[in-house]
Amino acid sequence: MLAVSALVADRGSLQSLFSALVEAYDQSGGADDESALQYSQFIEWRASLENDDDAEEGREYWQNHQQHAEQAGVCRLPARQVNRHDVRVEHEYVTCPLGSDLAARIDSLADELQVSAEAVLQAAWWALLTRISGNECVLGGWQHDCRQDYEVMQGALGLFDKVLPVLVEGIVDSDFSSWIAHLAEQLEAHTQAQEYWSIDALPDKRHLVAGFAFSKGVSELKSAGLQWCLRALPGPSAEFELALHIDRSESGAVATLYTDPSCYSRAAAECLLGQYQTLLKAGLADPAQKLFSVPLIFPEQQQGLLSVEDNVLDMGEWSVATHIAAWAASTPDAIAIEEQGRTLSYAQLEARVNDIARWVEGQGVKRGDYVALNLPRSTDLVVLLLAVWRAGAAYLPLDPEWPVARKRRVLEDAQPALVVSAENAESEPTALALPGIRSVGLPQEVDEAGSKLSFPEPDLGEVAYLLYTSGSTGTPKGVVIEHGQLLNYVAGATKAMGLSACQRWALTGSLATDLGNTALFGALFNGARLVIAAPDDMQDGDHFARFMSAADIDALKIVPSHLEALLECEAPRLPKTLILGGEATSSALLSSIARISPECQLYNHYGPTEATVGVMVHPVSLAQDIAGPLPLTQLLPNCRYRVLDDNLHATPTGAVGELYLGGAQLARGYLNSDASAFVEDPFIAGERLYRTGDLACVLPEGGVRLIGRADDQVKLRGFRIEPAEIESMLQAQPGVKQSLVRLMGRGGDTQELVAFLIADAEVTSVEGQAQLREQLAVLLPESMLPSRFIPVEHFPRLGNGKVDTSALEALAQKTAERKTLVKPRDAVEANLCQAMAELLGRDEVGIDDDFFELGGHSLLVIKLVARIRKQFGIEIAPGVVFDHPTVAELGAALRESEHGIQEETHPSLLIE
Repeated sequence: MLAVSALVADRGSLQSLFSALVEAYDQSGGADDESALQYSQFIEWRASLENDDDAEEGREYWQNHQQHAEQAGVCRLPARQVNRHDVRVEHEYVTCPLGSDLAARIDSLADELQVSAEAVLQAAWWALLTRISGNECVLGGWQHDCRQDYEVMQGALGLFDKVLPVLVEGIVDSDFSSWIAHLAEQLEAHTQAQEYWSIDALPDKRHLVAGFAFSKGVSELKSAGLQWCLRALPGPSAEFELALHIDRSESGAVATLYTDPSCYSRAAAECLLGQYQTLLKAGLADPAQKLFSVPLIFPEQQQGLLSVEDNVLDMGEWSVATHIAAWAASTPDAIAIEEQGRTLSYAQLEARVNDIARWVEGQGVKRGDYVALNLPRSTDLVVLLLAVWRAGAAYLPLDPEWPVARKRRVLEDAQPALVVSAENAESEPTALALPGIRSVGLPQEVDEAGSKLSFPEPDLGEVAYLLYTSGSTGTPKGVVIEHGQLLNYVAGATKAMGLSACQRWALTGSLATDLGNTALFGALFNGARLVIAAPDDMQDGDHFARFMSAADIDALKIVPSHLEALLECEAPRLPKTLILGGEATSSALLSSIARISPECQLYNHYGPTEATVGVMVHPVSLAQDIAGPLPLTQLLPNCRYRVLDDNLHATPTGAVGELYLGGAQLARGYLNSDASAFVEDPFIAGERLYRTGDLACVLPEGGVRLIGRADDQVKLRGFRIEPAEIESMLQAQPGVKQSLVRLMGRGGDTQELVAFLIADAEVTSVEGQAQLREQLAVLLPESMLPSRFIPVEHFPRLGNGKVDTSALEALAQKTAERKTLVKPRDAVEANLCQAMAELLGRDEVGIDDDFFELGGHSLLVIKLVARIRKQFGIEIAPGVVFDHPTVAELGAALRESEHGIQEETHPSLLIE
């Protein structure tokens, strides 16, 4: 074995040395060639170029190239993993022969275009990476061996290769031949100026992550009756995360793809190499075709991309309601619902549902009607929705925290037969009374109908519930879900996540979104106990921990950002089964879960309301998935997904497309609204798909990864928000001419809704903005209220007419910088200022700054309260922060509290 350090020799050197050794063994070589170039001579020659006649022109060439390449993106592929290593690890590689026939076709096209075979091969590589990355302009690295440019250097030993930057652009509208010719011109110009380039001239070497190398040589020789083989050669520069090396010989060519295993899996490498062959063959077959129409899906991939509908399971004919009622007969004494110490057994639940169902019928509700439920999370709410089903109707949940105006808009669209509010809701029944819609309070006592009454079971094709989501047209839209769709979700989720083993579920969220349906029906469908959390339990980390412990909760579904806030307490508690959904999960939260409860079985859960709660899950390995982002690897039974391009063609594995969902959980549609989001499945006649608007890529290892959005819809603290709905409400206000609402980062993981306004001066003044905020609070839920209003004369736009989001972000950052800031006056205020600044992602917070005007919200209040308790050692309720939103006010309130702060007893209050 011959091993040579990469510090003294490159790939070409080893190939030359290999040939020389074979010749020496065969004694066929002549005398030593004393005229052969020595590496020291090469170094001297290269140094002499620093001040030769062409030096200035060469350096100017590279300066111009770098200026042109400033806008180039980093060539990172959507399937790239998060690099878990601080240093590079040894590259792995996969290989495939290109074959003599393919090599001959490459040579033929190269001759026709009067370029090198290397240019053809390299052009196909950069075209592939551009297609898969979705980035139209990237910077690549060409590891070029200059020995092939100078005859005197042939066979010389040493380090002769150099990484030259290649600007990859203009591929979108190019055909294969044109792109090859364009690239060949760039490569030729690079070789003429190569000696004047230094990799150190790159502003950031980390941007050069994809590479290409090409070599000609021999890897097998016969001599003196022996077979000589080169088994391994060094790969391209270790700086590359992925690099393709083509070894060309007389017998053909071999493609070797080197990857950093901390960035790309072996499956990803094999997939990419297969796509390279597919693109190369298709381009050679028809060099005139557009590169972005060249197929990238090879036969094995096509089979995998379209076989996701094989997951079939018979769910039976019983609805979820029928399954729940059956527990009253099989386990009548088992506890069904628990709320603050009060319980209902399954037998008691059945009797109560029958009583309320008869009362619902008595209010004039008929089969197929909608009944709006305006109750907080409670036993009464659960009983009422089951009673609505028992009466043959469908329920429409309203969030009691919504403004009355929003509830009325929903009711005007849905036209329910009845609106039921909590008995103690005071003016709510009257406020929600609309023409033709009866609004009543839920009585605590009704005539007992008991088991003597019978009701027809729900048909699986009947409507189970109507759920309203934020609407892109400016008004909320109602999603119609049938009993059969809900049954498929609950039974499918039970199978996929083993929910039948869970005995005590926590119901922690509003039923006005379907996030809570996993716990609600996951518990009652499986005969388990549903424990309803009090409002305080979900607004305070210590209260949440006590609730989880006292109720012995073993299953929880929650929004990641909400859980992250609740875990900031003295003794956090997690269940055995934890389901996260509604938004992406941060690596920080995954680390916290692994530290607090490493045995916890965690699931990543995904699905829009239009596909009935969720269609995809991923059982998380806290050891392997902790760096994120979490994939989605399992499809619920009878469901399917597609990742499609704009023409509804399947996107290649690893490339970004839009996620479409289909199957047994697809909603009936929208009530009184355009159904354009539901399209025909191009692969199965007569079947529908829902266009989610989520961008995703199919992973080489299986499953999908969500990448972002194809539209303006955003997720904030688990709430699905259409900025257009907020803009519609803003533009209805006097003095507001135009508005744009965007979700923007604020530092760290903090995000906020920012409204940019073209409006009269009266509106954009301090008093006008305060009044505008009050007007919106009457119309929109708290989660949809912008944190800030920024006046502009016009909206900045790009050359294509689209709004320049980067310019808006810069403007938001600039306006966030305070001109005056009142410094803390003592240690208490200093600690509060520091805590608020860290949570809000700001450099500083003054004592007169309003926590909520700076972007604070209910989840950050939970974190702030936890820090105050830990820092000052006192008890404080979250309401104190809401009542005293500035540091000055909050500090005074803490001193005046029953267990006031004694600064002299708390060394942690000292300022360094």
